[in-house]
Amino acid sequence: MAVFTQTPEPIYVATKKDRCRLELRHHPGASGTRPVLLVHGASAGSDTFRIGEKQTIVDYLLKAGFDVWTLDWRASMKCSQYVYCAVGDDPAIFTVDAAATHDVPAAISGMREHNVVGKIGLIGHCMGGAIVAQGIAQGVIPATDVENVVITALGLFYKGAIDNVMKVEDQPLEQLLANRQFLLHPTKKWASSVCDQDPGDGNWDPLLQEPYKVWFDTPLRHSCNIEHCHRLSYMFGMPYLPDNIPSIHKDHLPDQFGYIPLQFLLHCAQNLRRGHCGKFVRNSGGSTLPADYSYLNHAEFRDRALTLITGNLNSLWHRDSIDTMYEWLRRGRKRDQPRTLRKYVLNGFGHQDLYWGSNAPEQVFPLIREGLER
Repeated sequence: MAVFTQTPEPIYVATKKDRCRLELRHHPGASGTRPVLLVHGASAGSDTFRIGEKQTIVDYLLKAGFDVWTLDWRASMKCSQYVYCAVGDDPAIFTVDAAATHDVPAAISGMREHNVVGKIGLIGHCMGGAIVAQGIAQGVIPATDVENVVITALGLFYKGAIDNVMKVEDQPLEQLLANRQFLLHPTKKWASSVCDQDPGDGNWDPLLQEPYKVWFDTPLRHSCNIEHCHRLSYMFGMPYLPDNIPSIHKDHLPDQFGYIPLQFLLHCAQNLRRGHCGKFVRNSGGSTLPADYSYLNHAEFRDRALTLITGNLNSLWHRDSIDTMYEWLRRGRKRDQPRTLRKYVLNGFGHQDLYWGSNAPEQVFPLIREGLER
């Protein structure tokens, strides 16, 4: 039976340049404990850190002596619909570039305004790891603020399973955006009136629904009868190993995934086509993207203690994402590499079960703690 940590009330923070409203939440540790900020993946929310089969990572860190903060950023299921309805279809808002440039710095500023002092530990999972890594590379998350960093599943290098690569090459996201669909939900249909009323559950646009029907009859889907599981797996690749999260898989998936901005998902797809992070390209109808290595900035990682973690059975972001990040960071002279660098590819783990799984408190959480303390 799944366990939960209570969700605190949000502390609203706004990004300085584009004024997106984000949500910080605070789980106070004892006086003098070390601050740590947790950054979730896209379409998920900060509650991803407050659920587990046996223990949550938030509870684990509190017991280990940390002052725990979580961020719901612009691609959060808690924030993306609000941000979309506040700013409309501004193409500059929902990109990996915008999230990496503005969201974690805004959270750090919000923490400082609430009397957080000293270095802040940082944990980024999935696209949270991507925006953390890119923010470091861009120089907007300085080592004076953040030295100890744990990245799980995804950093600067985007390597996906073959079925995800094939879906990206079909380019349905470009077509949906051209048809003026701006948000995608695992189970809800799209309606332009989404800001005024809930469109309710229903089929996706035929551009997604028809291929989904074909995919549903292949061995790629899980053998369960849980629609949310099937639709998540089609959208992203199965984001967990169901056997590792039996009660969450059975009862709690609808509470853990929600809206994702389509343009943000398109930027992820562009990076998957590149194999690494790069600037968003508007009107990228062709299969060839311009070469862009502007975010592969090795020097910004030099004064950090980095820990990279993934599962060997991750079918959302292939383990090559972390392997390539590690090898890239190991290039060059010793003095140009991170202060410390560790990589763990854990047998029997997929993606989300790195935090939710029955064995996560014994096999994953101590590695995260070690990375924050190194």
